Amino acid sequence: LFQAEGLWLNVVYPTLLAALAFASTTLVRYFSTESEKRHIKAAFQFYVPPAVVEEIAADVGKLRLGGEKRELTVLFSDIRGFTSLSEALAPEELVKLLNVYFTEMTAKIFDHKGSLDKYIGDAIMAVFGAPIADAEHPRLACRAALDMMRALEGLQAGWRRDGLPELGIGIGINTGPMIVGNMGSVSRFNYTVVGDAVNLASLIESLNKTYGTSLLVSEYTYERVKD
Repeated sequence: LFQAEGLWLNVVYPTLLAALAFASTTLVRYFSTESEKRHIKAAFQFYVPPAVVEEIAADVGKLRLGGEKRELTVLFSDIRGFTSLSEALAPEELVKLLNVYFTEMTAKIFDHKGSLDKYIGDAIMAVFGAPIADAEHPRLACRAALDMMRALEGLQAGWRRDGLPELGIGIGINTGPMIVGNMGSVSRFNYTVVGDAVNLASLIESLNKTYGTSLLVSEYTYERVKD
């Protein structure tokens, strides 16, 4: 334009506009990233240990949407005689007792990098090795189970002292391939695991009633932790 028409354009405003556009875009991306991290922390803080939440938020790519097949370890825990217990206690007392129990058991799962999948009535379902991969997931699950049994002994002593019924539990652990990821509907979903290996863990937990035991692991878990 200057050579052909003799027009001299002021480059200050276009340059300033480009700089402002770059700065505003950078700020939008920054706040969007921070918002996404806050959303992830809010979604996972009740299911995985704080350290795992921070690791997920630091690298969102580790949390893959949808489902993927991975080898993981699943732990099921169930209260023995819960029906009789619920009939013997007032609802308020039952809820208080369960809250104390769930708090202690979940803490032991978190101590060993486990993720709380869900509470199923009086049962606990936990996953080890997801969402953050950890090759030691069979050992971590077994350590968590042993700590849960020790914590239960402490709770039982307090319940005896207070004249409350003592809870007994059964724990089943299995290691194997399963599908893990966000599953459900478009409006409501849950980070969970599904597959035959998950079902087997639940069946193994119920076998404690047959054998009169409190803690059973599958042969697949045993092969990974026998040493």
